[in-house]
Amino acid sequence: MNLRFWERGKSIVDEPIERILADMETYGPDSPEYDKLVRYLERLKDVKANERQHYLVSPDTIALVLGNLAGILIIVAYEQKHVMTSKAMGFIRPKA
Repeated sequence: MNLRFWERGKSIVDEPIERILADMETYGPDSPEYDKLVRYLERLKDVKANERQHYLVSPDTIALVLGNLAGILIIVAYEQKHVMTSKAMGFIRPKA
C-alpha cells in the first residue's frame, strides 16, 4: 500500500498496455497484427481513462482542509487573547 496521499496507485491495465506497446515495437506498423494491437491499446486506454482515480485523498481536499483549520485556529487564538467583555454585566445586580 502506498502511504503517500498525493500519488496514484498502479492501475491494473498498466501492465497489459506495456506488453502491447512492446509487441507493437516487435511487429512494426506494416504487419496485420499491428492494427489489432492498436485496437487493443485504444480499448485499454479507454478503460484506464474511465477508471476511478486512485487518490486516497485528493491534494485539493488536503489543501482545503488545512486552510480551514488554519483559519479556525487563527480565530480561536485571537478570541482567546482579546476577550471582549460586555457592558451589560455592570447592570446586573445580584440579589442579596
